[in-house]
Amino acid sequence: MAKNKIVVLSDVHIGTNVPTNWYQKSFHEPYLSAILDYVIDNADSIQELILLGDLFDFWTYPPNFTPPATVDIINANPNIFGATGKLSQALTALQGNVTYVNGNHDMNVTQTDLNNIQNSANYKIKYCSDTIYYVTSSNGQKMAFTHGNIFTMFNAPDLQSSLSPLPVGHFVTRAIGYMLNNTLTPGQTVADLSGQGNPNGIDLSGLVSSVSSLITSGNLVSAVLDYIIKVTGIPENEPIILANGQTKTMADAKQIYSGLQDQWIADWGGGTNGEMITGKSAIADLSGTYIAWFAQQSALESNSNLIVLGHTHAPKLGITNGFVQYVNDGFECPSSPDVPPQTFTFAVIDTDTCQSNVCQVIKQNNSYQIVPFAAPLDSVISSMSMDYSCYVSIDNTQGKSTLTLTKPATNEHGYYVVSPPQQINPGEQVKFWLQDAPGLYGTEGSAVYSQVGGNSLTFDYACPTGLSSNSCSGANFYTSNDGVNWGQLNQVKKSGHPFFVKFVL
Repeated sequence: MAKNKIVVLSDVHIGTNVPTNWYQKSFHEPYLSAILDYVIDNADSIQELILLGDLFDFWTYPPNFTPPATVDIINANPNIFGATGKLSQALTALQGNVTYVNGNHDMNVTQTDLNNIQNSANYKIKYCSDTIYYVTSSNGQKMAFTHGNIFTMFNAPDLQSSLSPLPVGHFVTRAIGYMLNNTLTPGQTVADLSGQGNPNGIDLSGLVSSVSSLITSGNLVSAVLDYIIKVTGIPENEPIILANGQTKTMADAKQIYSGLQDQWIADWGGGTNGEMITGKSAIADLSGTYIAWFAQQSALESNSNLIVLGHTHAPKLGITNGFVQYVNDGFECPSSPDVPPQTFTFAVIDTDTCQSNVCQVIKQNNSYQIVPFAAPLDSVISSMSMDYSCYVSIDNTQGKSTLTLTKPATNEHGYYVVSPPQQINPGEQVKFWLQDAPGLYGTEGSAVYSQVGGNSLTFDYACPTGLSSNSCSGANFYTSNDGVNWGQLNQVKKSGHPFFVKFVL
């Protein structure tokens, strides 16, 4: 049997089972074991298991609690991490083909930590030191796997602060731990409360409408921390014990991360576009909106056919009018009162086709079954917006000449999320993305390439708003409004948005 499947699992959030941990082995362990049993039973067709971040949890602890070491979590959960535990059994069944990618709640995990998971065949989980793990299939399909926190302002590794790489999101989670520790009754855990693990039981969506004005005023980080202080009741000067033994407070966090917003704006090019994209990164943390925008941008930049995320605790399959294939595998730590409709999900990737499926674990008649899950689509825009992007591909797979960009591509309207590449070689197909900025104009752009011998090709593309028509020119082309249903050769889809253009050389 061909080994052409990759199983992706993330956001389990296993801790030491203290009451404030989202994952409680008394409730969650049978579901996780069922997923690992699925891997073991189907090992003949699975080429790899990818643990896509937040398998361990070092954040969901009260401020007066020193976060555990990895070995403490391993020892507290022997049925999963022990020498005969389910993860070790899966590791053996896959002959060591298990890869670990960090998330935010476990960004401190290293290869040395993973080596503490014992295995009778001496297999070790392979640690990926990069934030994005790439796999290329035998037929050249490139797949990107990343937890997703790198795209979010509050939970990406902060390499500029004095607590590097710890992000400000750690303090948000510890403040919530403070609130829960003060409200849980004896014998109760957060798994007994509705809304926990999805991801924190606090509705942050009310801040979304204020993000733009807060970025303009420069007060976004402080405003979020003030909101968390108010909602959780944590005093600003409450000592929070960090893993290294230091103590910091919420007041300290305001100072430590005071430059975070400006740092993100600069990293995204500064100016209006930098502010706009930084706003998207903040909203991606607050509500999950725009995480697919960053996923698509990253996949296009890396020429990946598929990108797989976790982090949001919201399973998704595909992007509405997307330019790449996308899946979010969901999470494994919903609270007991929320199951159903919340569920335990993971992703299965077919490496031959780059197609994905989301599966779930359900409990039926005291047994745990793996069944398909109908995950919804995600979107690169908010529910209140429309997309007038130009999604442009230039297919040079049959071309005989290298194309070289002669000058920076123009954008009369809109901005390049992904710019046209400097060079397109024979045999290549490239993609780029011009998205509309807030306003009334849609998108309009142009890229001029020279061929060997001096001939010039000018690729024009436009997706305007209002009564104006979509347009494109420069070579033979096909157009579409969804990237799936294409028109006839050189026939323009004059209305509808977004606008997909495939130039063929």
